[in-house]
Amino acid sequence: MNIEQDQLSRDFKQTFASESGQNVLRHLRTYCRANPNQGCFDSSNPNQTNYNLGANSVYRYIQYQIEMKLEQKTKDCIIEEPKGENGNAGI
Repeated sequence: MNIEQDQLSRDFKQTFASESGQNVLRHLRTYCRANPNQGCFDSSNPNQTNYNLGANSVYRYIQYQIEMKLEQKTKDCIIEEPKGENGNAGI
Protein backbone atom coordinates (compact mmCIF):
# COMPACT_ATOMS: atom_id res chain seq x y z
CA MET A 1 0.00 0.00 0.00
CA ASN A 2 1.31 3.42 -0.82
CA ILE A 3 0.79 6.84 0.74
CA GLU A 4 -2.03 7.75 -1.67
CA GLN A 5 -3.88 4.52 -0.84
CA ASP A 6 -3.44 5.16 2.88
CA GLN A 7 -4.89 8.65 2.48
CA LEU A 8 -7.81 7.35 0.42
CA SER A 9 -8.61 4.78 3.11
CA ARG A 10 -8.42 7.50 5.77
CA ASP A 11 -10.83 9.60 3.72
CA PHE A 12 -13.30 6.70 3.41
CA LYS A 13 -13.06 6.03 7.16
CA GLN A 14 -13.62 9.70 8.00
CA THR A 15 -16.50 10.06 5.53
CA PHE A 16 -18.46 7.14 6.95
CA ALA A 17 -17.48 7.55 10.64
CA SER A 18 -20.10 10.17 11.47
CA GLU A 19 -23.72 9.38 12.27
CA SER A 20 -24.73 10.76 8.86
CA GLY A 21 -22.10 8.62 7.18
CA GLN A 22 -23.38 5.54 9.00
CA ASN A 23 -26.94 6.35 7.84
CA VAL A 24 -25.74 6.63 4.24
CA LEU A 25 -23.81 3.36 4.56
CA ARG A 26 -26.92 1.58 5.87
CA HIS A 27 -28.91 2.94 2.93
CA LEU A 28 -26.22 1.87 0.47
CA ARG A 29 -26.15 -1.62 2.01
CA THR A 30 -29.81 -2.05 1.06
CA TYR A 31 -29.67 -0.16 -2.25
CA CYS A 32 -26.57 -2.08 -3.36
CA ARG A 33 -28.15 -5.39 -2.34
CA ALA A 34 -25.42 -6.18 0.20
CA ASN A 35 -27.68 -7.35 3.04
CA PRO A 36 -27.39 -11.09 3.76
CA ASN A 37 -31.05 -11.64 2.83
CA GLN A 38 -30.67 -9.95 -0.56
CA GLY A 39 -29.36 -11.52 -3.72
CA CYS A 40 -28.13 -9.89 -6.89
CA PHE A 41 -29.59 -12.45 -9.28
CA ASP A 42 -32.76 -11.53 -11.19
CA SER A 43 -34.01 -14.56 -13.12
CA SER A 44 -36.29 -12.47 -15.32
CA ASN A 45 -33.74 -9.88 -16.40
CA PRO A 46 -30.02 -10.55 -16.90
CA ASN A 47 -29.36 -6.82 -17.33
CA GLN A 48 -30.83 -6.18 -13.88
CA THR A 49 -28.57 -8.92 -12.50
CA ASN A 50 -25.54 -7.16 -14.00
CA TYR A 51 -26.70 -3.82 -12.60
CA ASN A 52 -27.19 -5.37 -9.15
CA LEU A 53 -23.74 -6.95 -9.25
CA GLY A 54 -22.17 -3.61 -10.19
CA ALA A 55 -23.94 -1.79 -7.37
CA ASN A 56 -22.96 -4.55 -4.95
CA SER A 57 -19.31 -4.29 -5.95
CA VAL A 58 -19.35 -0.54 -5.21
CA TYR A 59 -20.65 -1.20 -1.69
CA ARG A 60 -18.07 -3.95 -1.14
CA TYR A 61 -15.30 -1.60 -2.29
CA ILE A 62 -16.44 1.05 0.20
CA GLN A 63 -16.43 -1.58 2.96
CA TYR A 64 -12.98 -2.74 1.89
CA GLN A 65 -11.62 0.81 2.13
CA ILE A 66 -13.23 1.37 5.54
CA GLU A 67 -11.91 -1.90 6.98
CA MET A 68 -8.44 -1.65 5.45
CA LYS A 69 -5.64 -1.49 7.98
CA LEU A 70 -3.37 1.43 7.35
CA GLU A 71 0.34 0.82 7.10
CA GLN A 72 2.45 2.40 9.74
CA LYS A 73 4.95 4.29 7.67
CA THR A 74 8.23 4.71 9.43
CA LYS A 75 11.23 6.27 7.88
CA ASP A 76 14.29 4.13 8.04
CA CYS A 77 16.80 5.96 10.05
CA ILE A 78 20.23 4.58 10.74
CA ILE A 79 22.17 6.23 13.46
CA GLU A 80 25.80 5.35 13.51
CA GLU A 81 28.19 6.15 16.24
CA PRO A 82 31.31 7.91 15.10
CA LYS A 83 34.18 5.49 14.62
CA GLY A 84 37.53 5.91 16.26
CA GLU A 85 40.83 5.64 14.50
CA ASN A 86 40.91 1.82 14.80
CA GLY A 87 37.47 1.40 13.17
CA ASN A 88 35.63 0.72 16.43
CA ALA A 89 32.88 2.91 17.78
CA GLY A 90 34.49 5.37 20.08
CA ILE A 91 34.16 8.70 21.70
